[in-house]
Amino acid sequence: EPFVRLLGRMALNGLTCNHCGGTDIELDAARGDAVCIQCGTVLEENTIVNEVTFETSAGGGSGVVGQFVPSSGLRSSGLGFAKESREVALSNGQRHISQLANALRLSEHHQDAAQRLFQLAVQHNFIQGRKTQHVIAACLYTVCRREKTAHLLIDYSDVLQTNVYMLGSCFLKFTRMLSLTLPIIDPSLYIHRFASRLEFGDKTHFVSMSALRLVQRMKRDWIQTGRRPSGICGAALLIAARIHGFRRTQREVVRVVRICDVTLRKRLIEFSDTSLGQLTANQLGDNEFDLESYGAAADPPSFLRNRRADEAERRLLMDPEGEGSRQRRGGGTRGVHIP
Repeated sequence: EPFVRLLGRMALNGLTCNHCGGTDIELDAARGDAVCIQCGTVLEENTIVNEVTFETSAGGGSGVVGQFVPSSGLRSSGLGFAKESREVALSNGQRHISQLANALRLSEHHQDAAQRLFQLAVQHNFIQGRKTQHVIAACLYTVCRREKTAHLLIDYSDVLQTNVYMLGSCFLKFTRMLSLTLPIIDPSLYIHRFASRLEFGDKTHFVSMSALRLVQRMKRDWIQTGRRPSGICGAALLIAARIHGFRRTQREVVRVVRICDVTLRKRLIEFSDTSLGQLTANQLGDNEFDLESYGAAADPPSFLRNRRADEAERRLLMDPEGEGSRQRRGGGTRGVHIP
């Protein structure tokens, strides 16, 4: 023990006491504390050390001083034969994360990041009252959002055979608990994935590039803001397919991007209200034609919709009979017809 204390003095020779300013500090590695020799102030106590020391008990046996703290930060209880419930939940979560990540073809880097998030969920008791699969999906999807991979929440729903809205609710609560700020989803990440499923053959790359140009212009025209990426990708791919001569129907696009046909029609109507909606297919397909700078940026779709509603209400107040007859003739309906 004197030799250990001597090593402690040599290691802490450059430290000073906060109480008296003395530099004579004594360290006892067995107890894990540091004491000032001049005033007796305890500077450190119960410090975690990587040294293994043994002590003799009253019955003559020997045992290890202290307790083992694993890298996960969760301490074992008893003599090591039983694990705490948190350790069991953590080990099961790591196994399920590996299985789900392999099914979604995620790398080990994503698995390690998801395991760290799951450990935070265990420490904050977030797994209590929730299914482990939902928490694991929330952790992996958070990593995918950070790394900007081409994975949607509905992909996790397909693998786990779980309601996507339940996964979304768990994901939102998880991000709020940790106060995470995630980047906004860019629809451009999913264009190539959806285009490969629509069977464009050798022109898949050209259709994808045309769709990417349309997505960038939709962002300028406020169509992308506040919209789910699947609807934006579906409208852009349908228009790009028509530009390159592919007769893809709305039903085929809806089946691939996993959205409702009403959502797809709304995105097409919003695109028709922009300056690009007045161009021909040859103009939209011309790579030398600058879609970004053509025409003025359109107003947000919600603003246009409210302005039309206000205008219709104003006309109804000024001429109720004329407005009623106009609506009966179908003059107030508008839309885009793409079979």
